[in-house]
Amino acid sequence: MKKTISIFLACSLVLLLCACGTGEIYIHDAPDSATPAPAVTAEPEIAVIEPDPDVIAVLGAPVVLGVSNKTESYKAPDGSDRVILTYGYDAAHVYLENNASAADRINQYLALQDEIYYSGSDSVEGVNVYLEQATDNYTYVVGSGLNNSVEFSCVRSVSVERGDSRILSLRYRTNSYTGGTHGLYVDRCYVFDVSNGILLTLDDLSEDRAALEQLLLDQMLRTVNDDVRYQPLLAYIEQFAGADPESALKALIREGSWTLSNKGLAVFSDIYEIGSYADGIVRFTVPYEELTGVLREEWMPVERPADGSLSIVSLDELASGSLHLLDRISVSDYDQEFCVYAQGTVYDISVDTVTYIDDDTGFYPTETHWYCSYLSDNGIQIKTSIPDGMPDLLIRTADAAGQTHSFLVTQSGEDGSVLLLEEARVVAVG
Repeated sequence: MKKTISIFLACSLVLLLCACGTGEIYIHDAPDSATPAPAVTAEPEIAVIEPDPDVIAVLGAPVVLGVSNKTESYKAPDGSDRVILTYGYDAAHVYLENNASAADRINQYLALQDEIYYSGSDSVEGVNVYLEQATDNYTYVVGSGLNNSVEFSCVRSVSVERGDSRILSLRYRTNSYTGGTHGLYVDRCYVFDVSNGILLTLDDLSEDRAALEQLLLDQMLRTVNDDVRYQPLLAYIEQFAGADPESALKALIREGSWTLSNKGLAVFSDIYEIGSYADGIVRFTVPYEELTGVLREEWMPVERPADGSLSIVSLDELASGSLHLLDRISVSDYDQEFCVYAQGTVYDISVDTVTYIDDDTGFYPTETHWYCSYLSDNGIQIKTSIPDGMPDLLIRTADAAGQTHSFLVTQSGEDGSVLLLEEARVVAVG
């Protein structure tokens, strides 16, 4: 059934945003391409950023990540239009103000991972292997007269686990389907020292790696023994993994399967490693407060000053030169442009294309375009299309306490002005 959209706005939000598109949503509580810091020569002229020196002193320069998606579709070898393989990945590019050498080192590493993913290596199959498998599958299905799926896929996305003046932590998730009931997915994380761009290892996290590993193991054992949600893992480990819980969990403490997130130090499994497919990737997180004295101080989160607010700003104000922009993001080739501006400071800003799944799932991100560790009395210019129906562009932020706030980009039905709408206020009916 075709759904119609019902958008509920509180009167206060209408008063704030509908009049001219420049109102404010105050934050009270606690992944075409986006190119970081491009040179802009066309009108309107973008003013040079002039950040508050007090904010810079605490937070350092912003960490910016631009993401471009590269996807290829391969058709059947018999000349038909049937697609047999979709192969794609997110290519991420880091921009660090006043630290180009560190950014170059990170970008070189990420570019190498992209090349390995696409071309393959001893441990990674690559597009040619997937295409050969997809071709063999197509020939078999057509020749056998079966009704099986003929389209294989492998898609890798990137998201930011933590970004500040100390750490940039990226999670790469690869989703693949090569026939059968369902596909598979795997996570790999890379954590960089922002000061020099060097990839961190487990040895870099603590003066005493043995003590750190014991702390992580003790936390995981307590979780599976005390948390009822993790109880099925114990039976699975003994019956299917062929190991005792301590050995199985200790094996998770390895390179690529840990990350420093905004919440703490996390260790995670592969699918089927310590749980069923329904259990998915099992993740254990030790909060930073429990890591005091074990995790090096330089990897603890950066202190965050007071919160700010987001607002939609018109291009007329932008053209006046009264506003300062950090970046310009092109989501699509359409000519609708506006500025999202932070008055005060907001954190962990991401711009994502989303799709509405259902009332339970809500909006699901399908593509990340841009991320920034914080905006403070500056903004970003966005070029995109705004659909008449369900919004498809989400701007996510966090406050100083770490709570996430999500806003959809939509338009007023009265005057066509661009609005920021809280995600929870959008529902599908009918």
